[in-house]
Formats: sequence, C-alpha cells, structure tokens
Amino acid sequence: MRGKNFDGLISREGAIKDLFTAWKPVVREEFVPLDRACGRITSRQIVAEVTHPVHRISACDGIAVQSSDFVSSMPDYTTWQEGIDYVRADTGDDFPDAFDAVVMIEEVDFDDQGRIVYISEDIEVTAGNHTVPRGADVKAGDIVLEANMPIRPTDLMALAFAGCRMVPVHKKPKVALIPTGSELISSTMHPKRGETIDTNSLFIRECILAAGGDPLIFPVIIDEKNELAKALDQALLTADIVIINGGTAKGEEDYNVDLIKRRGCILHHYVAAAPGRPMAIGLIEEIPIINLPGPPVAAFFGMDWCVSAVIERALHIPHWIKETVVCTLAADIRSNPKMAILNRVDVIRVNDNYVAIPRNFANTTTPKLLTTNGMYVSPVGEEIRKAGEKIVVELLRSKNFIKEVDDRK
Repeated sequence: MRGKNFDGLISREGAIKDLFTAWKPVVREEFVPLDRACGRITSRQIVAEVTHPVHRISACDGIAVQSSDFVSSMPDYTTWQEGIDYVRADTGDDFPDAFDAVVMIEEVDFDDQGRIVYISEDIEVTAGNHTVPRGADVKAGDIVLEANMPIRPTDLMALAFAGCRMVPVHKKPKVALIPTGSELISSTMHPKRGETIDTNSLFIRECILAAGGDPLIFPVIIDEKNELAKALDQALLTADIVIINGGTAKGEEDYNVDLIKRRGCILHHYVAAAPGRPMAIGLIEEIPIINLPGPPVAAFFGMDWCVSAVIERALHIPHWIKETVVCTLAADIRSNPKMAILNRVDVIRVNDNYVAIPRNFANTTTPKLLTTNGMYVSPVGEEIRKAGEKIVVELLRSKNFIKEVDDRK
C-alpha cells in the first residue's frame, strides 16, 4: 500500500527564500494626508519641513520680564504696569521680544486688581529663564522617520510637529483572493447536504488587511477549468499578489496548479509544512501566485508563514514576530520529523506558570481549534515533545487574555 510521500519536500524557509530570490517587488510610492497615514509604511526617510517652535516660547505659566531689571537687585515691581514692564505668558505662549525671561506663576502674587504685589526673592532671573528656544522641538531638515517604518499614532504627532502634511508611503499591494470549490457557499447561508461554508474568504481578507495589503475578494469560483482561468486572468490585470484557495492537491477537480503552470511557473508544489502540505508557490509575469489548501487550519498556517511574509516583502518590511511565552506542556506532542507541524494550543496560567494544552482534531472541534490562543510549530526533525517539557509558544491573543487557574485551592 502506498502512503503519503514526505521525502524531499522543501522547507518553509527554503520555499520563501526561493520565491524572494525569483521575485523582486518594485517600490511604488504614494503620498497620503497626515490624518490617513497611521498604519502605513514610510517609503523614504522623512525630514522636518518646519522649525518648531518658530520663535522662543514660555516653558511654564508665568510672567515674561526683562532679565536686566533683576541684575543688581529685586526691582520695585509694585509700580509695574502690565504690557510695559511685564506680560502674562502661559505655557507655550509667544510673548513680545522686549522680554527675555519668564518668572513662574508660583513665585508671583497678584491683588484683586491684577497688580503684582509679590515676587519671591529666592529666584534668580537671567536671560532665557523658563523659555523654550526656537527649534527646541524640531528643526527643518531633522530626520523624523526612517524609510520602511510603520507609522504609529505617536509618529503622527511627530510628523505634525515637523510640518509634514502629506506623507510618502509604500502603496498597499493589491492582493486578490480567488476562493474555489463547487461545494462552497457564502458564510451568510446555512449549508445543506453536499455544501460547505466558505469560512476562508472572511479570514484571508482580514489577514490581508492586517499585513498591510489591499484585498480584492472574488466570489467563489466553481471547479470548472474555464471559470478558474477566467478568474485568474481577471485577477492578474489588477493584483500585485494572487491567492488561489483550494484545488492544490491531486483530487479529480484540483485544476489550479496546472492552471498556474500554463500561465507562468511553479517554484514549489508541496512543502514540508502541515497542515497544508500541498501548497503551491509560483510566479506569473512577476506576480506571486500562492495556491493555499482549502481546509481552514491549513489556510491559517499558509497565511501565517507564507502569504503574510509575501505581503510584508511587497511593503519592504520584515516579517512580524509574535509575542511568545515559555510554557509547560500538559500532554505529549507527536510530530512527523520530515515536516514542520502546526500545533494549536490553549495557554493558561496555573499558579504563576504558563501551561500549554495541545489541541487537535482528535480532541476538539474545528471552531475550538481555530479559537485557541497559541501555536507551537514542531520543527523538521522533531518527533516528540513530552508532557512536562518546556516549549516556546507563539501567542495568537495578547498575554492579557490568558486565563488564570489556581489549583492550590
């Protein structure tokens, strides 16, 4: 009896390396308004366009004075007139050039008519006291952000300070998804016999957005050669990256790999990664084509290690690294040493220690498998990790959401 052949398959790392060697994404730049730049990726080094503050300003709430009045002794401030001998200057305020220092408001008392009746004798007033000089925040020409950096909310403030109204960013790669399968129906419908809900389109769309791409989601295409070819040709007209979901293996209606071969080339078909071993990676006219397997967990794994990396490559940024925790295994994990195996796990916190509970199709349902909060990928060459061993788990939800269990009660 012939079983599945796992020998000689390319590793995930090797498949990605070969694709990135064959495909060199071009830099495509666009300018977006500052208020729409958050989350985008800078396409070039950004420098300040203005100097801020434009002129020296007050560093605190107080009164602006002439430091020369305080050179020899405390002046007779009881005769001072506002606007002539001093002016009020709050934090960030500009004030007339006749004044060159600020006395903090805490050191000054006023009467009911607003006249100064007291200035602390413990203060020393010299030129520039409690002022912010011109350009203290930023000077025109200062570097604000380097190229190929994601723009955060705090970066928006920095860019605003620097006078950057239009921001140069990498254009989002348009990523087409062609879901295939005659059995698939919309997630808005309830399935009948012989029908399967298309869950992957929802998932893949959000993954594309999260990675920084611009999704173009096709309707489900039935397993018919001409319809599949028509959809692929349409996607190639506008997309920078194309994902075909389903039809990757050797089933009677698995046409997609041959379709890619006729239009371009297949770099790899079958990868040492499971679930999702039948994944195909190719190029058509310099456009990466990823043929993801259809099962939901396989689609997740392929999006995680392959497609997200391709989108990030198009944006000229490194692959996102997940938060990790060191966990004690609650049960054995057995793997095929010829494959990198995805293991979904539930991470809990027990008596201040993290514990990973392996989940698989033998002990849980598909929805529960898809909603676990962690994953562990058994590397090629690993056969077993035993209960009680420590493993590094990649978190799929923030550590803040890990359930705490106290078994000391």
